[in-house]
Amino acid sequence: MNVFESFRIAFDMLRLHKLRAFLTMLGVIIGVMSVTLISMISNGFQFYIKNEFQKLGSDTIFMFYDGGSDRVDRNSQIEGMENSDLALLMSQATTLDIVSAIFQVGNQKASYLDRSMKDASVQGVDQYYAELNRLGAQEGRQLTEEDSINRANVCVIGEDVANKLFPGENALGKMITFPGITLEVVGISESVEMMGRSTKKDIYVPLTTAQDKWIGGNQISYLMTRPKPGISVNAAMDDAWRVLMQKSGGKRVYRLDSRESIMNVFGGILGGAGAVLAGIAALSLLVGGIGIMNIMLVSVTERTREVGLRKAVGAKRGSIMIQFLVEAVMLSIVGGFIGMGVAFVFGQLISFGTAQAKIPSEGGLQMIFPLGAAITSTTISAIIGVIFGLYPAARASSLSPIEALRTE
Repeated sequence: MNVFESFRIAFDMLRLHKLRAFLTMLGVIIGVMSVTLISMISNGFQFYIKNEFQKLGSDTIFMFYDGGSDRVDRNSQIEGMENSDLALLMSQATTLDIVSAIFQVGNQKASYLDRSMKDASVQGVDQYYAELNRLGAQEGRQLTEEDSINRANVCVIGEDVANKLFPGENALGKMITFPGITLEVVGISESVEMMGRSTKKDIYVPLTTAQDKWIGGNQISYLMTRPKPGISVNAAMDDAWRVLMQKSGGKRVYRLDSRESIMNVFGGILGGAGAVLAGIAALSLLVGGIGIMNIMLVSVTERTREVGLRKAVGAKRGSIMIQFLVEAVMLSIVGGFIGMGVAFVFGQLISFGTAQAKIPSEGGLQMIFPLGAAITSTTISAIIGVIFGLYPAARASSLSPIEALRTE
């Protein structure tokens, strides 16, 4: 019952000295608020990155020719990736589901009648590209296998291309002119935005058509694939790497990556940066602890006669010490809860503001309240209250009752 009585007295002291108690708790409030808010922002960005990668499929694997790298084996006879690489992987890499070849033509001038667009991004793709990137069709259709087999002069355009070349018109069936080639629009692709990059300006043409009209060969820029159901991304990457190394005779002229690994790297960087910033912000908890110790020393001085009177009527040294320790811990815990509440409010304001500004995406930055981090920082603040309250409590408990009662 002595401990419960100590908490009641501590609460009464908070009510009697509201302003002083608030100023004492301010360091703890700022510390807990900072740690919690930084954790919320870090978690929000990690959630954003995870959501961005899942839009296009986090299990997608990319395979590149790494001929421009300083570490490439200069003795290799391989000079790039070709259509044969796709066939090789499909026949020998048993863990892969589908493989898509892409040739990046780059920015081209696209024209229709008197309207033109200079920065349309043209890509030669096959029938699996839309599936791997989870791209549907707003209107019309995506490219098919028959388009590639027949080397058809058709294309699928992005939303910005449709609005620029065909404002207020139905784009399907219209002819877009490029230098040296004219393509029929067979579809308008759904738009996907990821990490600030949008597909709205993309124009997709059959891979074979792009190879014929722009390079006159069977060169490709890179390959995309995904593992079969039940197969991990790492296992599929190992399988694809094995096949490519067999082709190159062990020469490391290829590079493999996946959206999952890129996502993990981004998440690790953000998590590490958030932890460092939270650790720096937690230093204000130390400042708050010093403030608590200071005010508790003042409290001991103010209540010297009270301590002497309690000891004169039989109060033990331990009970006096517990009383002041409880008051220090109460200041820390209340400050911690206030800091959590302030951080939550700020988090909701940030979520609302970013959603209105559509930064960094349409839905804004989702601030997920880190209950674990908030409880941890509040617990740390309580421990700090105990640590910095020990000296004032010990000083109060060691007072001589006779000398304390003589104090004016």
